[in-house]
Amino acid sequence: MGRYDRSIKIAFDKTSGEILDADEVFDIVKDAFQIRKKYHEKNLELSCCECEQDLMVSGSKYDRLHFKHKPGHSYCILADGKLTPHDHEKFTAILKAKESDRHKELKNKIGELLKSVSGVDVNSIQIDNKFIVKDNEKKRPDVYCKFQDKELVFEIQLSDLSLGYILSRYDFYNKHGIYLIWILDNFDIHNQGTLERDIKYLTKYENFFKLDENAETFKLLCDYKFPYLTDYNKLLTKWLIKSVELNELKFDSKVYQAFYYNFGDNKTKTETLQKQKEEELKEVERKKREQEKLENAERKATNLVTKIADFRKRKTQNFDSISNELGELEDFELSVLNKTLNLKGKRKSPLIKWIDEATQDDAGFLNFILKTNKIELDINTTDNGRTPLQALFENENIYKTTPALLLFQAGYMQTESDNLKFSELKEKQKISEADFYIFKLCNNLTDRNLVPDVFHFSKLLFILESAYRKELITFNFQGNKWVSFANNAIQYYSEYWEYIELAFKKFGLWDKLIQLDTKGTFQKKVEHFYSNMPRQKYDFDEVFNDLYPEL
Repeated sequence: MGRYDRSIKIAFDKTSGEILDADEVFDIVKDAFQIRKKYHEKNLELSCCECEQDLMVSGSKYDRLHFKHKPGHSYCILADGKLTPHDHEKFTAILKAKESDRHKELKNKIGELLKSVSGVDVNSIQIDNKFIVKDNEKKRPDVYCKFQDKELVFEIQLSDLSLGYILSRYDFYNKHGIYLIWILDNFDIHNQGTLERDIKYLTKYENFFKLDENAETFKLLCDYKFPYLTDYNKLLTKWLIKSVELNELKFDSKVYQAFYYNFGDNKTKTETLQKQKEEELKEVERKKREQEKLENAERKATNLVTKIADFRKRKTQNFDSISNELGELEDFELSVLNKTLNLKGKRKSPLIKWIDEATQDDAGFLNFILKTNKIELDINTTDNGRTPLQALFENENIYKTTPALLLFQAGYMQTESDNLKFSELKEKQKISEADFYIFKLCNNLTDRNLVPDVFHFSKLLFILESAYRKELITFNFQGNKWVSFANNAIQYYSEYWEYIELAFKKFGLWDKLIQLDTKGTFQKKVEHFYSNMPRQKYDFDEVFNDLYPEL
């Protein structure tokens, strides 16, 4: 058996009170002889430094001496065969340290100071002389006491610990409901070694304890990790230290650990706060963007209002550049512009005021304001019963047709008052018959975007309206006027004859034409038309279907 094979590295000599190192005494022939001689003469009482059970001196077939538990011994971690040679080395160092002056000093100080702590059962305090025996296992803590309704043990460590040693203590005390407090006398919190990391990560609290030797009463210096948020909402941690009394500690009955500051829970709370602040920062940023967006929109609105006013003042006839700028506005910017203009909901119609004050030099502005669909305006608002359409025809200083058509295109609905007014104007020949019926047709449109088509196809529409109304509209044929009307239609509007013939037949004019066509001129034209039928046009289709859905 080589030196590295010895599982029991040290033994306590009860007679001399010394600790014997197997690697030293057995590898020196003279010492080995003396030890063996004493043992066989029964002058040597040896015990295990870990479990204090009796040890014996044993030899191997190669005459290698070593310490060994006696047969029938109780459980001891040094004898279970699960420790690696490295773990054996660390256990030996720990057990040797327990006999050092510093170790004895600390455990005696802790034991003495505990006597004056409120809640500690003075009679329960044991300093390195109490074995806790549970389920064939036993541990001898450095200090033991009862505090309130809890059992506490203090384990003092001056040197590095193996994870196996830590877990053996932790598992034992945890299993039997005893709170374990490690007293680490020599460690660097900012340059943690294996010992600190193993103890720290064993629970979520990450608290380190050492005896506060500057305090007159029992206090522990607790190094604990503290999570916090920076001004930029970044989660960081730092180590803080606090001198705490025993009654300031909290006790986790699930893992039987004592702690001053719960790093795990506070980190979770800080993370929750971080998320809340993140949402708050997002909201602040969102409001900032909204404010910037509003200010930018208001700036654009102010510039546009100023530009429109300037164009109007200079009697500019072409507002295309402003129309282009309006077309580039986003919906939000457009809403801000209309809020700035504030043209809707006025008690007195701004539109009627503009029409009343207009001269022909203001036509550019009127056409622009009526043509654009970006500026919100109450087209159908009256002023003392006067409509915008009536105001337009009462103004002798401007041409009427274009702004009137733009009114209808913008959604103007002709009123009964308008009808009476225009009938009167037609009778007085102050409005042409053509305009009179064009306005009526525009008013009947479902889709006001087709207003230009009504104007463009007005003569064709007058043909259909004449058939519909059974009276000639804008046509002044004499004699056999209906036949002349029909001959004119087929001759000059042959490319749209399919629409005209359909209307003549649906509105009951076709049979009347055949009856009135005593000379057969119309019927010959129809016959000639179908023998040399020109290509038909259908660009009239939309306005035709809108005004005459029954056809």
